[in-house]
Amino acid sequence: MQEPTEKVSRPGNRLAPVRLLVALSGGAEDAALVRSAHRLAIRDGVNWCAAYVDSERENPHRREVLEQDFAQVQRLGGETRVIAGQDRARELAALARELKVATLLVGHARPSGWRIWRRPVAERLARLGGPFDLVVVAEARQRPRFRPRQREIQWRWRDPVVAAASTLAALGLAAGLESWLELGNLSLLFLGAVLVSAMLAGTRSAMLAALLGFVGFNFFLTDPRHSLAMVEQDQVVTVVVYLLVAVVVGQLAGSARKRLLALRASREQTYQLLAFSRELAVATHREQVEAAGVATLVRWLGCPVVMLCATDESGDMTPAQSAPEGTTLDAGAMTAVAWSRLHLRPSGKGTQQPMDTNWQIIPLLEQNRLVALMGLALGQRERPPSPDEEGQIDAMLRLLALALERTRLVADLEASRLSEENERLRSALLSSVSHDLRTPLASIIGSASTLRDLRDQLTDSDRAELLDGILSESERLDRYIQNLLDMTRLGQGGLKLERDWISLDDLVASAIRRLSPLLQGLEVQREWPAELPLLHVHPALIEQALVNVIENAARYSPPGGSLRIEAGLDSGKLWLTVTDQGPGIEPHLRERVFDMFITGGEGDRGRQGSGLGLAICRGMLGAHAGTIAAEPGPEGQGTRIVMHLPLPDVMEVSDDHAD
Repeated sequence: MQEPTEKVSRPGNRLAPVRLLVALSGGAEDAALVRSAHRLAIRDGVNWCAAYVDSERENPHRREVLEQDFAQVQRLGGETRVIAGQDRARELAALARELKVATLLVGHARPSGWRIWRRPVAERLARLGGPFDLVVVAEARQRPRFRPRQREIQWRWRDPVVAAASTLAALGLAAGLESWLELGNLSLLFLGAVLVSAMLAGTRSAMLAALLGFVGFNFFLTDPRHSLAMVEQDQVVTVVVYLLVAVVVGQLAGSARKRLLALRASREQTYQLLAFSRELAVATHREQVEAAGVATLVRWLGCPVVMLCATDESGDMTPAQSAPEGTTLDAGAMTAVAWSRLHLRPSGKGTQQPMDTNWQIIPLLEQNRLVALMGLALGQRERPPSPDEEGQIDAMLRLLALALERTRLVADLEASRLSEENERLRSALLSSVSHDLRTPLASIIGSASTLRDLRDQLTDSDRAELLDGILSESERLDRYIQNLLDMTRLGQGGLKLERDWISLDDLVASAIRRLSPLLQGLEVQREWPAELPLLHVHPALIEQALVNVIENAARYSPPGGSLRIEAGLDSGKLWLTVTDQGPGIEPHLRERVFDMFITGGEGDRGRQGSGLGLAICRGMLGAHAGTIAAEPGPEGQGTRIVMHLPLPDVMEVSDDHAD
């Protein structure tokens, strides 16, 4: 039984055909009918669908019951369909053939109203027949005795006014054309009055216009005049036929007007939902979604709206958005909020859990998870919302819940992405540090242990060589640690510029002196004008950046190769280049080499790089408003690293020192 339950629990599954169709009527028996269909679907392991034939004559109460029935069907894993038609049995039989269902489930109940002459739907379906099994579910409880419901007809002032005005206009035209037209043709004028009344005011106004036309036509146009009596038989036939045609035409025109108004209202609601969904789609953060949702509901409902944040982890309920600004909930509304948060159901005004408040509290749920709580001051409106308005409110709140859940998922995804990025950087750092620090430490330990254990057996030249190795590896280790410290300071914004005047000659000489062991066997060429101005920079930072660039160039230069350091002035900036004779950098990597931990086995990114040196250069030069870039070397051989440093105005530097 577990597998069939899983099959039917997914509404809208189009992979498997619908095998069970249940016919809803909008009555009290539908709840039991839906439960029976769900049990049969689970037992047989099939998909099922609930259908309703809409004749467009349903009252608001029946629509409300149908919405509840459809909601129950969707919760139980079924599909829902609404079919427009007048003959319920024929429409259901046609749908059953279209879906190729195996079983059609209907309820057994007496027809409603005075239409006791109509046969039950089950009997009419049995007469129509079809390639399906017809199952009739009887009501479990005793149906109360039928009593006709007295419905109060609410007349609007517009209905009689339109009917009277159109009838008087038709009577005036008929009086003016009486000498030209026959009596039968004059009746068409009153028929036109019925159509005008139906189009302007509806069916009730059309029926009133038909009655007024019948009386006016008989009283003013038939002999004897000013009397309801008729002598000639053709006049009787004309008046009676007019009345029958007027009643039929008025009903049809009123029904067409009602459908047109319903279509316009549906189009307006669809447009509002589309505009609302567009506003939510462009909102990227939760605050924007909340503001758009509250503003739209206030504009459409015309009553105060409050949105409250509610999480599953704590019981705190914090107002997130309210409109108009400063709107608060009263004590009864807060009680309703607490109840709705606990039971995940609406409460307050107009719900099954009424409270002493004008607010209606609706929980926004997504996959049984509480997203937020929406408070609507529906009790402050002049009239309660209609069933159509309630349906639109429900649709808007569903869209709002989806948008809020989307922002939460986006935030979680971003947090997960940042966590993965941090973890990747942490792994790269540990991998780089473990390699770059272990190699010089191993050399230092090996040389120091050799000096300690074999000190008497070593010659003076051997001891000096070992000490030089210890010093060289210690300086190398110091550079790695300095790079890590500088990168940390750059990332945390703790790098302070203590500027001083220094010449380019001193910077280059100091950097080459620090790298002298690494530059052995390489020819270092220096070329720049002697009249270069002094630089107003942080000497240690620029020197470290230059050390990183020269070290990177020396590491990938072939033995016996040359390094070329050039400098010059261009548009108020000092440019400095370091060119090597190494294998070069691929074009697609020339920008990425300045990112952290970008290591590889090709070109200038190779076997002994931590991926921090050039990244630190970019940060240090950027702190001085400078730039660094990688270009191909002369004739496509090697790499040229180009650095630019701005030359400050002398007056600006003097003002800075004065401050």
